[in-house]
Amino acid sequence: MQVLIQPAAKSEAQRLRALRLAALKDAPYAYGAKYEIDKDKPITFWQESIEISNWFFVSIDEEDIGLIGVEKAGADRISDCWIFGWWVAQPYRGQGVVKLMLDEIDKFCLKNNWLHQGLGVWPENKRAVAAYIKLGFASGEELIPSRSIPDQMYQPMYRQLGQSS
Repeated sequence: MQVLIQPAAKSEAQRLRALRLAALKDAPYAYGAKYEIDKDKPITFWQESIEISNWFFVSIDEEDIGLIGVEKAGADRISDCWIFGWWVAQPYRGQGVVKLMLDEIDKFCLKNNWLHQGLGVWPENKRAVAAYIKLGFASGEELIPSRSIPDQMYQPMYRQLGQSS
């Protein structure tokens, strides 16, 4: 299995849209965004998303099977960068793909001197929490209010580059 992880090019808005919608449809419980809303967003929304964030596509034998994003974190995130939109298609879960994705993100973060990584996860998403812990992330002390879903709290998790398990 040859896994290819590559940054999204500005011309790949349709590809980003297709992968993001697949993620939202497959795992609606895992994201603040909603398929029902995002499916109707214009292509300019997806083009802007590529311009302001760093998206990476994951494929095997030219079939897209995953997606992950990372961007410089705002001051409220208590980290250098924020990882988001992490998704792997069901048939490829549990095969080490998420570790390969994080390795690629680590390289990108090192180039940008982003050594303290953060991400958010719904506390009830126990499988994701366990996966992030296995990858070297530790839970933050307090839940944080979601920006995308009013009245919902997420669990911040952090990882210092060079300290993964």
